[in-house]
Amino acid sequence: QLVRYLCKPILKVNTVFVRSYPGIREGAPRPAQVFHKMAQQDIPEVTEAPLMCYNWMCPYVHRVTLALAHKQATINMVDIDLANKPAWLPKFSPHGKVPAVTYNENGQQQVLYESLVLLQWVEDYFSKGPELLPGTPAQKAKGRIIISRFDGAAVSKFYQMVRCSDESSFAELLHGLKSEFAWLEESMDPTGPFMMGPTPTMVDAACAPWLLRLCVLQKLRNVDVLAGFPKLQKWLAAYKSHPDVVKTIKPPPNVDWEQGMIDIYGDKYAGGFKDMSKAAAQA
Repeated sequence: QLVRYLCKPILKVNTVFVRSYPGIREGAPRPAQVFHKMAQQDIPEVTEAPLMCYNWMCPYVHRVTLALAHKQATINMVDIDLANKPAWLPKFSPHGKVPAVTYNENGQQQVLYESLVLLQWVEDYFSKGPELLPGTPAQKAKGRIIISRFDGAAVSKFYQMVRCSDESSFAELLHGLKSEFAWLEESMDPTGPFMMGPTPTMVDAACAPWLLRLCVLQKLRNVDVLAGFPKLQKWLAAYKSHPDVVKTIKPPPNVDWEQGMIDIYGDKYAGGFKDMSKAAAQA
């Protein structure tokens, strides 16, 4: 029921909504402060105010909204129904994916995409906000190493585990993910509570969407992936309750974010519940 509700258009035509986050880059045009309905054939206007193609359940989008929140920045967002993409989407996202950002700069439309690229764009464009990757050159480089390794290994293992129905394969994948988490704990700031120290950074924003979605594996595979990782447990408790992060949890009305994730991943990837606790004991 929930999945059907989330995947269907809100009106008889596909609809999108433009919304804005609080705060704004100094000198930039102020975006609208309300939702605007647009039918599928209506192309959103491209102005000097950046506009991002968005979907609430996408972890790659979540990376960018987290960075925006940590930067205390504003951007207009077009909420895209990924099950019924509007015909105009390639004008804003060449591959038809989210997130993607477009705006006019010096009279030319700029089209930007790829979540990790957009994290750096947020840092560069909203220059007045808090620095997203503070520290010495070496500290910044170490932060980028964490982002690169997490994106290359942990993310793919998360999706493989959600899809996996074979116990031996699941145990192997879980062993690999635990190895990545062990390395991540060693690489994190020793006192925390966040990955690079006392305040959230780009590193947290890059890794958090999948760590926040570990509830999917907990509920659909009966596996506590963070068992035995006290630093990551501490990080998760601190990060998910941080005011910046709370602002980014924006499910549809009357939908619980965590349960919504479990239902959608269960329907789209996991094929429902399968107890993998025995496989986890072998990992």
